[in-house]
Amino acid sequence: MKIITILSIVAAIFISSCSGSESEKKISLKTGKYGYVISDSTGKSLIEGEMQINTITKQKDVGTENDYIVGGSYTITKNNADTTYMGFSTMNGGEMTGYYNEERKFININTNPKIADANVFLNAFLKKGNLEGGWHYSTFRGAHNEGGLFKAERIKK
Repeated sequence: MKIITILSIVAAIFISSCSGSESEKKISLKTGKYGYVISDSTGKSLIEGEMQINTITKQKDVGTENDYIVGGSYTITKNNADTTYMGFSTMNGGEMTGYYNEERKFININTNPKIADANVFLNAFLKKGNLEGGWHYSTFRGAHNEGGLFKAERIKK
């Protein structure tokens, strides 16, 4: 009788922990590799590369139930930027972090989260598994008037 009770308790704990988990499968944004292009406002490519979304973690006690923290990295494979592109000075590849809202299908990525000044931010909407939006260069004085278009396509394995 004690064994049946213990097994019942263990099974109940296992089932409740599985049903209450916040897994990536519940949201549209997926981890994996994305090929991206950052261009000026006319569509002329400035930087191309790959970004890897490694983690998508539900925020606890912040925002809404649809808010997630995103983490990963990016590389630059092609740089077409001229010397007037000020944001290039801080975009050297490496770590990136951001936020994703499932309800709006919107992501905001900081391409240099280790510093507080002179960052390039990517803002995009998830459309059919790909990201489409824009970017802007921001300094301590606020958003710079430098910005343009951003696209990222998920690379299928």
